[in-house]
Amino acid sequence: MYNRFLYTLLTAILLFGSLSVMAQTESFTLDNGMQVILKENHSSPMVASLVFVKSGSRYEGKFENGITHFLEHLLFDGTTTLSREQLDKSISDLGGYINAFTRKDLTAYLVLLPKQYIDYGMTVQADMLFNSTFPEAELAKERKVVIEEINKDMDSPSAPSDELFSEAAYGATPYGRPVLGYKSFIENIGRDAIIAYWKKYYQPGNMVTLIIGDFDAAQMKQSVVSIFGKATGQAPVFEPSKVERIAGFNRIDTVAAVSSTYINFSIEAPLFGDSTYLPMDLLVQYLNLDEVSPLKQSLLGSNALASEVSASLTSYPDLTRLEISVVSEKAENRDRIVDTVMYALQNLASREADLDVSLLDGIKTSVKTQDIYNAEKLHYYGFMIAPMLMTGGFEFIQQYPELLSKVTPVQMFGAARQWLEKPSCMVTVVRPIDDSSKVPYRSVGMTADEVKGYFATATFPQFDLTKGVSLTYPSTDVVSLKIEDRATYARRTLQNGLTVLVKSAPDSKVFAMMTLGKNRSASEPDSLAGITDFVNRCLEKGTSTRSAAQLSQELNSIGATTTLYDNPWIPYDDRYTTPLFSFCKFETIDEYADKGFALFSDMLQNPSFDSAEVEKVRQGMMGVIGRETGSPGSVAKNLFYKTLLRNTGLDKPVMGNAETLGRITPLQLRDYHARFYAPDNMVLAIATSRDTAEVLEWVVKRFAHLTPAQSTNPPAAQPPALTVSRQEHVELNKEQISIYLGGLLPGINDPSSVSLEVALSILSNRLWSNLRERQGLAYSVGAGAGFEREFGWWYCSIGTSADKYQQAYDGIQLEIDKLKMDGPTELELKQTRNQIWGRLMSAKLSRINQAYYMAVNEFLGRPQQYDPTYLESLTKVDLVSASEAMRKYVRPESSVLVSAGKKAE
Repeated sequence: MYNRFLYTLLTAILLFGSLSVMAQTESFTLDNGMQVILKENHSSPMVASLVFVKSGSRYEGKFENGITHFLEHLLFDGTTTLSREQLDKSISDLGGYINAFTRKDLTAYLVLLPKQYIDYGMTVQADMLFNSTFPEAELAKERKVVIEEINKDMDSPSAPSDELFSEAAYGATPYGRPVLGYKSFIENIGRDAIIAYWKKYYQPGNMVTLIIGDFDAAQMKQSVVSIFGKATGQAPVFEPSKVERIAGFNRIDTVAAVSSTYINFSIEAPLFGDSTYLPMDLLVQYLNLDEVSPLKQSLLGSNALASEVSASLTSYPDLTRLEISVVSEKAENRDRIVDTVMYALQNLASREADLDVSLLDGIKTSVKTQDIYNAEKLHYYGFMIAPMLMTGGFEFIQQYPELLSKVTPVQMFGAARQWLEKPSCMVTVVRPIDDSSKVPYRSVGMTADEVKGYFATATFPQFDLTKGVSLTYPSTDVVSLKIEDRATYARRTLQNGLTVLVKSAPDSKVFAMMTLGKNRSASEPDSLAGITDFVNRCLEKGTSTRSAAQLSQELNSIGATTTLYDNPWIPYDDRYTTPLFSFCKFETIDEYADKGFALFSDMLQNPSFDSAEVEKVRQGMMGVIGRETGSPGSVAKNLFYKTLLRNTGLDKPVMGNAETLGRITPLQLRDYHARFYAPDNMVLAIATSRDTAEVLEWVVKRFAHLTPAQSTNPPAAQPPALTVSRQEHVELNKEQISIYLGGLLPGINDPSSVSLEVALSILSNRLWSNLRERQGLAYSVGAGAGFEREFGWWYCSIGTSADKYQQAYDGIQLEIDKLKMDGPTELELKQTRNQIWGRLMSAKLSRINQAYYMAVNEFLGRPQQYDPTYLESLTKVDLVSASEAMRKYVRPESSVLVSAGKKAE
């Protein structure tokens, strides 16, 4: 899925420092023109292969808009060698992960596998890229899936704003076309047109392959040549594009179906290669610094005009724009926001004399540290370099840290004078519909008749798809469920009750810490629901000895990152957020470990809860909650847990609601923090290459003086048994409806818990295969389990069109009934074990995640080195135990069914 705000956010993160050089990096070009990049990283026994194709909506014509993304889906539907089922399951059966994504200027295909199976994964990639067959039946199904993805995108809170901004700011360029395209196009494009487009762009000379992970470069080079080197073909010739630049100041102000006001700026900036490009890059990073950015200070300071502000540099070979996104909960502020942003930009150069140069030094330090964090995550690294790969090339990516380090403040402010004192820009303002007579904005797109008329007369070349690239799949031995672990561990409980876990291993430069606060939602009074999340957001807003600006500057100086709450703009990372506990994550590198530990300790123990900062945090939270009230997925999820876990303490939304947030005072935040983050209510987990004894000394020095809580925070109460089913629905005027179905389970330490995880994973695979892949009912669907010590819950979820509600619900019920009646197959059991093993390996690629899961295991009563025990339990799950667990506990007749969205009559 493509999201403009997420794209600019990732681009900002990229330019903030994901591009430093690692010593073990090599690039070369195959005889067929494919560029290959090998990047060794031996921190885990995994390897990721990512193939980037120079193909995206930027290269599409009017009657091709959406074809690149549609094609991305279709390449998973079978080759001359493998069926759709075989293609996907052959990777997951080896403990791997396979996926793809499409952007304006590229499409990327990735596999992540244990190192011994990466040759098989690359062969699958080559098979998909060069030998796909596009079966007609799969084509019909994928049309439905992509349309559901378009519907899902249209239901996002910022969708109207994103669409208008793309049309207004980029409509005169090749980048104005939406990545997903339009329903009318997806419904009517023919197979021949898709194959012709595929044959044109999917040539090896139009591809870049990045392989990163635990491998020997010389051996990997041989594998790449033997697998990808067999493909031949002529790469497309790209004509120079004609990009019309923005002239002067332009503004569009309209209303739409939004709950917040979205103000977006697109400002002409220097092209890549221009002498002012890197100075502008550094300037944008300066503008994006929390607490010290003159842009953010002017909008988020006292009497804040906005709740969220983001700046980024969007770069393509023929176009560069400075983009600023502002979200406000008060439409009446829109004129002041536009004037404030323009004033801040036009007067940036006047700040040259007062600039604290250490801020820029911190940005340059972050360039080094961010790459180390990102490279640990292997496949995630590919996401991060993608925005610049097609524009600057890998040579620039390698040189970026050194080049940026040479940019001076004089050059940076010179770029500000040249490009921002009289900026050429487009501003779009999209605000909620009011009582005015203004017609709400809706994207026009293409009509079905227009698309049908074109394809009725268009002709396309014919291709014989039975003759593809000859590939030999390597044999794979039986997967061994094991985890390589060269670490040493230490566990200690201080006299004040603080539990400390340390893992030390010489395989990474990252110093990662995670603090877990026990019993998050159960500790909150009903009238103060969301106060834990509120406290966490205030931790980064200053301490008793450091202002918010000082804290931000010191963190920046060591390239540190903190994650204290869910970022609503990043999909899927909300899996770390739970009503069971809170998390405070911190990363720096070993070089700055002692300073980082001191900063993190100060943040955690001594937050200031300054009243002005508290109000800014409150406003931001109110904005997120307001937007989520219009999201079918968020509304249904909150309603599900409220209904299933009522009276347990876990039935409150993690962020609370507008009423509870509105009444929380700074004094209440301070009092709650003292109780919730008392040492006996915390687990502190640290992953590092430092000696465990040294780290434990730091902990004693910084934490041993803390006083335990006077009263114990209560754990979640046991929920009452479900004897009948409960149903709830919230009506929303949206394209989609979200459905959650689930019930109660025994606790995590029950003997059947692992069998239940396996059974529900099998159910999830069946829902995906049958409801998404065969019937095309949904873009996302699945099942799973959540556990506390004393109880757990199972759930199935799906997002689908309103008119498909009954079909989707019946489909879930049918798959549950079939699995309970017939049980899983031996093949399903084997595949699911391997999938769970692979997910475990992938989840712990990074040190910060290792610290996170150590803390979670401690909270759940598991030992610090629990993984071998878990894998042993996993191997013991058989057909009988999985079937019995499913039949005993997954009972729709005593369950909760909730939905949110437009329910068909």
